[in-house]
Amino acid sequence: MIYDLAIVGAGTCGLFAAVNSHPLTTVVFDKNSGAKKLSITGNNKSNITNCMEKEDFLERYGKNGAFLRDSFKLFFKEELINFFERSGFDLTCRDNKVVLKDKISQEFAKMLLNKAKKSAASFREYEPVVDILKDKSMFILKTHKGIYYSKNVLLACGGKSFPATGSDGSCYNIAKKLGHSIVTPNPCEVPFCCKDVKNLQGLSFKNVNLTLKTEKRRFFECGDILFTHFGISGPAVLELSKNDFKQAKLLINFLGINEKELLELLTKKNRKIKNIVKDIMPKRFVDEMVKIDKYSKEASKKELKEVVDSLLGFEVDVEKCSFNRAFVTCGGVSLREINPKTMESKLTKGLFFCGEIMDIQGSIGGFNLQAAFSTSFCAVDSIKNNLYSTT
Repeated sequence: MIYDLAIVGAGTCGLFAAVNSHPLTTVVFDKNSGAKKLSITGNNKSNITNCMEKEDFLERYGKNGAFLRDSFKLFFKEELINFFERSGFDLTCRDNKVVLKDKISQEFAKMLLNKAKKSAASFREYEPVVDILKDKSMFILKTHKGIYYSKNVLLACGGKSFPATGSDGSCYNIAKKLGHSIVTPNPCEVPFCCKDVKNLQGLSFKNVNLTLKTEKRRFFECGDILFTHFGISGPAVLELSKNDFKQAKLLINFLGINEKELLELLTKKNRKIKNIVKDIMPKRFVDEMVKIDKYSKEASKKELKEVVDSLLGFEVDVEKCSFNRAFVTCGGVSLREINPKTMESKLTKGLFFCGEIMDIQGSIGGFNLQAAFSTSFCAVDSIKNNLYSTT
């Protein structure tokens, strides 16, 4: 059998491509059962998209944002919200993010997987594609179970983040073999690994000010963080991780105030320093980090400075954790080699891309999922147009 479309990867964009592929004859391949990574997105509370307007939205992808302009014209958040509402999901805008109102990511992933299986002519679970050859106008796809033929191929197999879910970067080799160059992949939306914070494991803080000091630059972020057994995570850390660095110093201002304001608070009343700090910080943090157990009037300037530094200038050496803990991959197939109007390769006719395999990444908050849905829809629409215009 010769398929109209072979989709390699059953993550967000691969499944959505299959859902929208009718009346194409479509086959879907995946290393697992499909939707593995999608089911754990957002700690099981997916940010489907974002409430921002289009121009502000595009800015959240940095210098590569303009690449998405054409696919967003074709399919953007309004169309995506309509799709979910037609599928029985209530959405709401919370903290500028479009989120599932009363369901979890696993339910959203299950819905998409079921729709994809109904739409595809064949859904090949646990059957990874190991090689793709192009022979004139036909693609030959090889798996450990057999050989398949298709007029078009959509590489929807993601990057290298969370490799246990199937996105282990193996599709980069397929893209390279078909003529494409790869911008070096790096873990993004990834926690920071660091030593000497295990004693703070489990403590979380809201609206802290972070300063990331690399060799060349400083980056700033405000938001929530969480201390873990391996380092520091949370939305603010994940947002900082998109910057290019290997090792850096992270400075944490837990209170978001300046030194003068904190000193006034510490010396306003003659109470024990630890008790004053316990009014504004978790007890376990104070017991671990505040060593001075004197009344404020008895504390020296040096001792007060130590307390101030622990609360407003907590410093730790950090590095990005590995792809095993990353939510997103930075880098991927070069956008210069992909037509942004169609998602088709400029080098190999009939080869298309969508989602995280490409060198485009957005901020946290639904931006990467929207890009996956939009580029997927654009690719399938282009394939339909190509096939029907020649028949």
